[in-house]
Amino acid sequence: MSRAAIRPEPGAGHPFLAFLNTVTDDGKTRRINSFQNPSVLVKLLEDEGYQAPAQPLEDAQFTKILKLRETAYAVCSALAAEQTPGREDVLTLTTALRRVYQDAEMTFDATGLSVGPSPIFGLYEQLVLSMDDLMRANQFGRLRECRRCTHLFLDQGRGVGRRWCSMSRCGNRAKAESFRARQKSAA
Repeated sequence: MSRAAIRPEPGAGHPFLAFLNTVTDDGKTRRINSFQNPSVLVKLLEDEGYQAPAQPLEDAQFTKILKLRETAYAVCSALAAEQTPGREDVLTLTTALRRVYQDAEMTFDATGLSVGPSPIFGLYEQLVLSMDDLMRANQFGRLRECRRCTHLFLDQGRGVGRRWCSMSRCGNRAKAESFRARQKSAA
């Protein structure tokens, strides 16, 4: 059995990052979604632990969710590159957090403050709270962006760390391109 067969492919490291990675770009474009319609997106998010809305997403809700995805991506991408995020993007996320926190359910127990969605919350509000959870996580300083595509992940490795979102998606392609370039320059 090969070494690759023993080690599972690393994931994004947080459900919100899996949401941000719902694009299938081969480069840095973010033009193509990895889902065909809103119901497939809901299924992908259910697989990450989000609660599905009682009703199918309406166009306005879907547009709002995609705007959150791209705005949060812009902020996280800048932070992963150790740059300052755009002011408008930060203001958009700050406003979203304020609105969601107004109706969030907060509980106090021996472990401290816990913030969760109220029963009236939809998918958008769950995503905003998940974004907040990610940005407050101890691991947020390990946020990285794939060198080949726009997928983000939390680097859990030791040493140099991960360079690609996954070996099967981008790592093998990058290594093959590098090999071909070396072969071409040697010829």
